[in-house]
Amino acid sequence: MENEGARDVVVDEEAWVVEGRNVAGGGRTSGGFCAGSSIVVDHQRINAPSVVFSASMPALLATSASEAIAHLCNTPSVLAILQENIRAIRTVLEKTDGITVLGHRASPIVHFCLRTTSNSLAVPSSASAFDGEAEERILQDIVDDALANGVLLTRAKHLKAQEMIESRPTIRIAVSAAFTKKEMEKAATVVKASIARVLGKRR
Repeated sequence: MENEGARDVVVDEEAWVVEGRNVAGGGRTSGGFCAGSSIVVDHQRINAPSVVFSASMPALLATSASEAIAHLCNTPSVLAILQENIRAIRTVLEKTDGITVLGHRASPIVHFCLRTTSNSLAVPSSASAFDGEAEERILQDIVDDALANGVLLTRAKHLKAQEMIESRPTIRIAVSAAFTKKEMEKAATVVKASIARVLGKRR
């Protein structure tokens, strides 16, 4: 209900619902979309500032996102394969000495850090309990060893000067449905062996 001068104007909420979604992550593209009733869309098109449109997603990326959604709809089994691969790699890594596997169990982006008394990604408040540069060197050695044995990994990269809360150094693994469960288990075994070799030299 709005007050306009001396009279009340009833606003139909359903007519002004705007839905927005981000497709940058899941669709491997950028931006997102904003949708609503024809009244809302017309209002946005006519009255919204130009930045709404000048910053909108380019057509090629929109097509890419649309194709990604269509692929998931037409091949729903790919999600089951992906989850199976995630479980396969996490099962091996979670049994690996010296590291802690982080993140949600269903996430295809798997992070792990060197094991400490805390599993938190946040840097401990005590500076003596954490040496970020030393951990990054160790993790890079693991990345290099795994690459030498046929598995490509990467350390998670951060712009430290722009982070409000400094994060623990981690290795980032992107799990894919393009591989079989056996291939994922083999890759995870290579990573486990690399971790054991690198950490074994430092004991």
